[in-house]
Amino acid sequence: MYGSRAKIAFMLPSSCLIFEPEFVKLTAGLGDVIGIPARLLIEDTALGGIGSMNEGIELAARQLDTTAPDVALYMCTTGSFMDGRDGDEEIKRTLGRIIPGAKITTTSEAVVDAMAAQGMKSVAMLTPYDEDTTNREVAFLQSHGIACPEYTFRDIYENLDRGSVLPEESLRIASEFDVSAVDGIFLSCGNVRSVEILDELESRTGKPVVSSAQASIWKSIRLAGITEPVAGYGSLLREH
Repeated sequence: MYGSRAKIAFMLPSSCLIFEPEFVKLTAGLGDVIGIPARLLIEDTALGGIGSMNEGIELAARQLDTTAPDVALYMCTTGSFMDGRDGDEEIKRTLGRIIPGAKITTTSEAVVDAMAAQGMKSVAMLTPYDEDTTNREVAFLQSHGIACPEYTFRDIYENLDRGSVLPEESLRIASEFDVSAVDGIFLSCGNVRSVEILDELESRTGKPVVSSAQASIWKSIRLAGITEPVAGYGSLLREH
């Protein structure tokens, strides 16, 4: 049966076209690891629309539970930080209740844990979000003891437009950060291509880099008991 090594179930926004290909890239060399998606209907990327999307969490979780996954991931950065630490914990409780046989995580939890593994207490952050959503993310990181003294938000509203952003654009913008006073760089949003630029960005800046998709996959495979390094997608997967 496919997934004999690990079955990683994840729910993601319905118009997210980036995470699944990046999951395949990063797990390709790990043997029989499969990703099992369920989609949450999203029609509006503003915070109200994300809240409406999250009303589908229970149905998506019930669907994923039928696959008996080893790990269940809520894969949406905004959806897991928008209501702060309490909101993130509530999502995890819901998944744990409905999928009791799986280890549970969210993208925001994975990002915070990835930053801890990399020794990041301060980051420069690039997001595709609007200013309000970005400020909520800054507050979420601060609640976990991570400062964000420098950030850029791109105000890209449509999710399909976020998915169309070329990785070279993100590389150019993030390379211009003044990283002298931060411990690393964070590329937020699991629907913006980024994994192929992580090594280059780390080389250019001399700082570790975390992205939403990379952190989510790293946390998920580690929860599944897969410990070997994955090269080519940043120091997080290679060294931790």
